[in-house]
Amino acid sequence: MLEMFKKVANASAVTIFILLIIVPLWLALDRLIWVAGPDMTNWFSALNENYISKEVVGFTFLQATLSTILTVFIGLPIAWQLGRYEWPFQSFIKSILTMPFVMPSIVAAIGFLNLMEIYDLRSNENTWFTILILAHAWFNLSLVIRFCEPVLSTLDPRLEEQIKLLPNGQSFLDRIKHFWAPLLLPSVAAAACMTFVFSFTSFALVKLITLGENTIESMMASIGSSAGIEGYQVSRNEIILGGSIIQFTVLLISLWLMSYLQQKRQSLLPKASEKIAKKRSRYGWFVVGPAIIFAIAPLLAILVDSFRVQTREQDNVTESWSTEGWEYAFKETVSLSSGWDALINSLSYAFVTLAIALPLGWILAQTIKDLEVKSPKLARIIDVTTMLPFAVSSVMIGLGVTIGMIKINPEFFYQLWFTPVIAHVMITTPFVVRIILPALRSIEPAYDECAMTLGVTPFKRLISIKIPMLRGSIIIAAIFTLAMSMGEFGASWVVTRNSDWTTLPIMIDTIREAYKPITNTASNAIASVLMLIALVLFTWAEKFRPKRDGGMF
Repeated sequence: MLEMFKKVANASAVTIFILLIIVPLWLALDRLIWVAGPDMTNWFSALNENYISKEVVGFTFLQATLSTILTVFIGLPIAWQLGRYEWPFQSFIKSILTMPFVMPSIVAAIGFLNLMEIYDLRSNENTWFTILILAHAWFNLSLVIRFCEPVLSTLDPRLEEQIKLLPNGQSFLDRIKHFWAPLLLPSVAAAACMTFVFSFTSFALVKLITLGENTIESMMASIGSSAGIEGYQVSRNEIILGGSIIQFTVLLISLWLMSYLQQKRQSLLPKASEKIAKKRSRYGWFVVGPAIIFAIAPLLAILVDSFRVQTREQDNVTESWSTEGWEYAFKETVSLSSGWDALINSLSYAFVTLAIALPLGWILAQTIKDLEVKSPKLARIIDVTTMLPFAVSSVMIGLGVTIGMIKINPEFFYQLWFTPVIAHVMITTPFVVRIILPALRSIEPAYDECAMTLGVTPFKRLISIKIPMLRGSIIIAAIFTLAMSMGEFGASWVVTRNSDWTTLPIMIDTIREAYKPITNTASNAIASVLMLIALVLFTWAEKFRPKRDGGMF
């Protein structure tokens, strides 16, 4: 009876996931093709012929490539210092340097906008592209650290001592070529793949920093509101189809390459004690010190500017320090929702998303784990299916929900409060699977077998054995789900911008677009709230993260 219930639960989870993930995207694709026509040559030619999308593909690849190169260039020396040398308050320093990745993208964008205004760079369009690349490097810096630092910090020192005795290990350059490069290359390449993916699909940073320049992501978001309407702006439907195919292909290849590199990386990862003899770095602070400043500068700029009000009278600019921006942000006006309403909406969406994504992701992970023994091919199919949302950007997910639901019933879409939850669940569930599945695989079957021998019921085995052993992973998955839902901007911007269901990230963007001194200060106040929430969640999650964890989670 219990086995039958388990099979039903597993089948139900897979069915629900397919309905949540595949159906909206399929409905949206069907709607777009119905409007634009099935000729794929028109989709791609529209990208080059239409003024909206001209040169967008080239700009997307260029900024993603340069962002990846800069991120690796900055991150690798930092990972080396943290991994090879002993530091006072090392856990605290590592937390600061990996903190940017958990920050909502809209917070990162506001932070760099504030820094640009401090140094009067906003008025110079030639600096926008450089700032965008720096912002991407800041946001993705922790990926290089997460992937590379564990390899360096858990390496048995005797391995390096032994290679020094070999002819190809006499000099430091020889050891880099024959020892460190082969050891670190899979981790560096995996981090580079993930950095490229996040830079390629960047939306908030591009939208706010590079005014007038678009990536495929930001372009699709800006024209998505007019898509799916028969006989109206047909070329825009073609552009979205062409852009989404390019984006899906690039992301799929990048994620496949990262998965391959991760497997290779795991086979090369040395098995050694975490208590590694380290020495102090004499010149390491010249690397770590500026890195810490780089990590916290945008966040401090947000907090400081939430109390600074600038007023312009002709050519004179005066500054005053007050809580006026906070009062404006949390006061409801005729044209602006209250910050309290946005906070309640964000928390509501986050907890509803958690209530759906966490159990759904857990059951999917358990289904994959169970099928790996009975039917490896089916397990692999489900595993790959759960990763499909990784190959679809957040804006495309938002468009999928919007256009797909409108195809079913337009009134149904605009009347439902929880519509954004569908997009949030689509985005967060795959991450839950990826966090819990390795933890399930690490549980020794002997524990369950011994309990069965002793006559322990399946429910009690779940409560007494499995949940305690999965406790850390479950908490990290829950925190990660809450943080992602609270900070989600791309999909939420597409789904909620025409509704009253304002979230904190959407409110930040809405206030910022007013271009008034007080609204800029208010946007920093809202960003400060979102930033502090993310910091609390990140600090909490770090307590449950294994020290040897080298993944992005």
